[in-house]
Amino acid sequence: MVQEVSGRIIRVEFSRRMKKPSPPSSEPIVPSRETRHKLYVSNLAWKARSTHLREFFSAFNPVSVRVVFSNPSGQSAGYGFVSFATMEEAEAAVSTLDGKELMDRPIRLKFSERKDDESGGEKKEEKDEPDDQNEEA
Repeated sequence: MVQEVSGRIIRVEFSRRMKKPSPPSSEPIVPSRETRHKLYVSNLAWKARSTHLREFFSAFNPVSVRVVFSNPSGQSAGYGFVSFATMEEAEAAVSTLDGKELMDRPIRLKFSERKDDESGGEKKEEKDEPDDQNEEA
C-alpha cells in the first residue's frame, strides 16, 4: 500500500519471514578465543576499554577480554566479558577481584551463563548486544 503523509510518499508492506540458518553442529557457538570459563564483568566505567580490563585481570592470564558498547559514540554499556583457559584461573580472579575498583568503580564479577534462545535454540550470552571492541591474547 502506498500513501502520502505530510507531503511524503510512504510504502507499507507486510514483513517477510526470514529463515535463520541452523548451526552446522550441536556445539555452542563461541566467539574466537573465548572459552567456557567466562566471567561477566559489570559496573564498568563508561570510558572503560578492553585494554583496561586486560591490565586489571593480567595476573590471572585472561585468554580474551571484551567491553560491550551500546552505541557508536564510544561509551561502554557498563559491562564486559573476560575468558580464561581454566576454571581455576576464573575462580581465582573472582575471589580476588570481585568488588575491587577499576577506574574508581567497584566491579562485580560472576560466571557468565549461557541461555537458550527462545526462537531457535541457539545459545546466547546474557545481555547479548553488539560489541565494538574485542581484544584477544
